[in-house]
Amino acid sequence: MNSNTASSSSATPGSADASAPRRNSKRPKYSRFTQQELPACKPILTPRWVISAFLLVSIVFIPIGVASLFASQDVVEIIDRYETECIPVANRTNKVGYIQSSVDKTCERKIRVTKRMKKPVFVYYQLDNFYQNHRRYVKSRSDEQLKNPKSASETSDCKPENTANGMPIVPCGLIAWSLFNDTYSFSRNNQSLGINRKGIAWKSDTDSKFGKDVFPKNFQNGTLIGGAHLNESIPVSLLPLL
Repeated sequence: MNSNTASSSSATPGSADASAPRRNSKRPKYSRFTQQELPACKPILTPRWVISAFLLVSIVFIPIGVASLFASQDVVEIIDRYETECIPVANRTNKVGYIQSSVDKTCERKIRVTKRMKKPVFVYYQLDNFYQNHRRYVKSRSDEQLKNPKSASETSDCKPENTANGMPIVPCGLIAWSLFNDTYSFSRNNQSLGINRKGIAWKSDTDSKFGKDVFPKNFQNGTLIGGAHLNESIPVSLLPLL
């Protein structure tokens, strides 16, 4: 009786696996790369190695730093802020209203140069609290309109400065609308100094990005004026050079 029970219950492992359903394994295929068993270099940072590395870096970069320091000391920079001084005292409570008015806004400033400035002397302006990297501001322009005069009506990306008086604006968008319109002239000992405006725009902009036969049209004709007026006889490709 015992032998029959033992014989009926005994079975080989292979027969049991063959009859049972096979399960799909999620185990990845073995490789030394997936198991992170590749040979690796694990250097031991001893004090000698650390000191030697710092000395090598110092030998290379200390002369570069000294040369840069002497070069920066020769740079002469003069900053003149005129956003308040050039506005009459009576209008300083309403600066925007004064700027948008039609009165003469010519302002004369005297700058004293206390150190010799080597040529060429560069002149640039700086704007504060002007977030030109804002997503809505960056997208408010039409590259197709700036390249092709037949695409003057492509103003879908230029809102809110896309049309004025029912007509498309060329160039459209907030970037063109907020064009900085301060102009500068310089004199020394009552003698006018010339300003060279060549080479201030990228060649790719003047040759490819802006069409040579695209002219401003219906610009700054809305209810709110954001910047300078453009000469409609000058193509937009030459505006960066003016």
